[in-house]
Amino acid sequence: MKLTEFIGYDREGSIKELPTTLNKGKLGTFDITIAALGFNAPAWVAASSMSILYSIMGHSAPLTILIAYFFPMLVLALSMVYLTRQAPSSAGVFTFASKFIHPDAATVLGWTYIAACATVVPMTTLIGTAYIQAMIPSLQGVVLAKVIGTIMLLFFFLIALRSIEVTAKLASIFLIFEIFVVAGLGVLGIINPHVENLSLLSMYTPSEGGWSAIGPGVLFGVWMLANFDSTINFIEEAKVPVRTIQRSLLLVLSSAFLIYSLAAIGWQYAVPVETLSAIVENGNGGPIAAVAKEYLPSSLTWIALFVVITSAAAGMQISMSSGTRTAYRMSQEGHMPSFFGKVNKAKAPWVSSAIITSWSIAIIWFKPIVKLQWYYDVITITLVISYITVLLSFMIAMFRRFSAGKAAMASALPLLAMGVLGYIGYTAGAKPVNPDDLYSAWYIGAFVLFTGLLWVLYGKMKMKNRTETTNSWKKETEITPE
Repeated sequence: MKLTEFIGYDREGSIKELPTTLNKGKLGTFDITIAALGFNAPAWVAASSMSILYSIMGHSAPLTILIAYFFPMLVLALSMVYLTRQAPSSAGVFTFASKFIHPDAATVLGWTYIAACATVVPMTTLIGTAYIQAMIPSLQGVVLAKVIGTIMLLFFFLIALRSIEVTAKLASIFLIFEIFVVAGLGVLGIINPHVENLSLLSMYTPSEGGWSAIGPGVLFGVWMLANFDSTINFIEEAKVPVRTIQRSLLLVLSSAFLIYSLAAIGWQYAVPVETLSAIVENGNGGPIAAVAKEYLPSSLTWIALFVVITSAAAGMQISMSSGTRTAYRMSQEGHMPSFFGKVNKAKAPWVSSAIITSWSIAIIWFKPIVKLQWYYDVITITLVISYITVLLSFMIAMFRRFSAGKAAMASALPLLAMGVLGYIGYTAGAKPVNPDDLYSAWYIGAFVLFTGLLWVLYGKMKMKNRTETTNSWKKETEITPE
């Protein structure tokens, strides 16, 4: 059996549309790929994460990105390609869990994914705000940062109320510019190196610590490549739903891998890796700015700050869209209140957007940029739970489809990937960057799961009331024979 047949790739585009009240048939593969890649936020991730990866792995940083791409992220992506054919909807994690695990578990896990998206929104807003203040020093100040963040959220909320095409096009403009800078600086480093006696082979060879030192770097590489799954949230608005999303899942992950690989290789040709690893990102562009100074005139070095602003804006915009569409689908299926599913004239889920925007405004006022670790904890633990859910759904689907032996073979890599993701969730709470945040991610994860259980109780109470009302009506209208 070919891999494309095994994963159910919709080669002919046999599934033309899905039941939805969203704006059908508006997005193609390019639109969704570019928009979803914005959720990955390459410029911001590169600015904040690349120096840490260099500090962990040194010259071997590209090797860890390569390993993370093939395992566990490509395994996760192929699992999603299969599940998208089996259970297509704009709330991937929720729908997968509903079909293959249990409807109650689906409510909890769908809510977990919404929590992840609703946390990325204020976090990226704060990051964008910090860089705006770095570019324009006259806007410095904690209170002013919150005001700027509020204005940004309201602006993109208004964008979200327009058609999905407007959201996708704006995200693509932001993203194309940042990719050009992040990957372009890497290419410049490769074709015009400023660091001598550095070989490409050394970058794909384990460092002095050997293969045992690769683990921490791979875990960090997984974090950098995450969020490619946001493509699923646009399936109900895609021109050829399943095939478009299946292609986009692989394109987004592979594009992120290529962008970060070019940066990880080229930047150390431009600036010594020891210098890059020592840079502390504090709103100054991080390693992007250091490399930009090597190749750009002083009049253009502001670009290093600007691309992080556009990256944060794109991440905020797409995470808002992803969260609202998951809430929309859960509402349509009766797992959340019906008002989450209301759409406006442009067929955008406006109530869900308004709720996530209001939540984000409140959060940036109570959790400013100095609390960034809190955002990392929430996002890490909720994404880990969501990704493990996807892999578990895939494994259950395999045991339903094949004999026990074949299913076990098909589930081997996903099971190992679950172990890797579980370890990431463990380390997020056991070994945080800030010792004061010890176990924070675990507590947050437990709280999110608990609130998800409250939604389960809400659904059961709603069903009970509906049943009692129906029975009462039948009793009142029942005709008693004379």
